[in-house]
Amino acid sequence: MKKMLAILTVLVMVLAAVAAMAEENTLNFRNGVTFRMNMDQVMATETGRYEIDTEHTHGPVTFTELEYENVMVDNKPADLSYLFVGNELVAVRVKFDDGAVTFDQAKADLTALYGEAAPVDLAKLGNGIYAVDDDGRTEAKAEAIISGNLMIVIEADKDDVDVTFVDLNAAYINV
Repeated sequence: MKKMLAILTVLVMVLAAVAAMAEENTLNFRNGVTFRMNMDQVMATETGRYEIDTEHTHGPVTFTELEYENVMVDNKPADLSYLFVGNELVAVRVKFDDGAVTFDQAKADLTALYGEAAPVDLAKLGNGIYAVDDDGRTEAKAEAIISGNLMIVIEADKDDVDVTFVDLNAAYINV
């Protein structure tokens, strides 16, 4: 009986640790949107007009893009795109309007929350690079933050700043 109680205690502790890790690696976007939601679930949480681009092919990956234009993200005007592969949310891209935020501001805000930024390591991003940029490359000024199963790419793209959140656990990364 003591042995069974000890085993149950260990099992409960392991399950609690796994649950805590899962909670820790869950990133909530606007209105509670999380990776792996399907498009209907995301559309149910978001408000406003949207467009769906179902022929959005990048490299070896076909994305369906759910885009909300002219929304407020962190109190700044932006276009917000949810990227799906096989009806599973795998990346979120925020394109801040011209001048709404600088590269350095975005980097400072995100490093305060998620850790230090470094040059983008395309090998770690795998096919996720096509969620960041449709031609599979980043601009000259791009840095990334890796936090658990999340990669955040901050990119200065001409006059605007793009921030892309990529789920590194998504199956399409290593397709």
